[in-house]
Amino acid sequence: MIKVLIVEDELIIAEDIKTILQEQHYNVVGIAMDYKEAIKILNENEKPDLVLLDVNLNETKDGVDLAHYINENYKIPFIFATSYSDSQTLERAKKANPVNYLVKPFKKEQLLSTIEISWHKINNEKPKPEGSSESNTDVVVKDAIFLKDKSRYTKVELEDILWIKSDGNYLEIKTKKKEELIRASLSGFIEKLNSDQFFRTHKSYIVNLKNITNIETSFVLIGDTKIPLSKNYYDDLVKKLNII
Repeated sequence: MIKVLIVEDELIIAEDIKTILQEQHYNVVGIAMDYKEAIKILNENEKPDLVLLDVNLNETKDGVDLAHYINENYKIPFIFATSYSDSQTLERAKKANPVNYLVKPFKKEQLLSTIEISWHKINNEKPKPEGSSESNTDVVVKDAIFLKDKSRYTKVELEDILWIKSDGNYLEIKTKKKEELIRASLSGFIEKLNSDQFFRTHKSYIVNLKNITNIETSFVLIGDTKIPLSKNYYDDLVKKLNII
């Protein structure tokens, strides 16, 4: 669950943003209405993964000042929210190196899509382990995953995934609508998925538990398709499911 700190000097707007994010299963670690309160939350509360930061805080030190402080002391990525359009403010904001911008007023869909794209960008820019072959990395965002293919990003809803099969250095992702092929390892992929929703049934397969229709000792059924179930995974699968 992505942890977000909201820095917004208008409480009604801040509470609206909080409600929207919590409905989408984000963890809002706090709301700060000014520079000092934001620093206090950063020092005392759970460290956020992302800061949604209003540029105008109606104080001597504004959101850009806070952004520089965050860069120097916490290295936490942030999204600027601003209604300013003057060149001086925009130039100051650019120098703070935000991961993205939101122009106020914004709609719910704009807020959520900006955060999703920003989170994908943040994860995609993280350095990969030396020797990693997963150049086409995937990133889970809330209830979806973005699959990278060269310069294109394809969004796949986690609910739509039926199973994932390992094929050499590639993964075949079977969804309700289509199939996707990415260069990745099964063990690395499953670490990014919700362990309550996805389960490894075999050295070459991951299944979406919500889409299992039958379980036998050596396979599970998803629709009419038999997915291998190894003895080593059978007991753990039974424990995870609501069996009467």
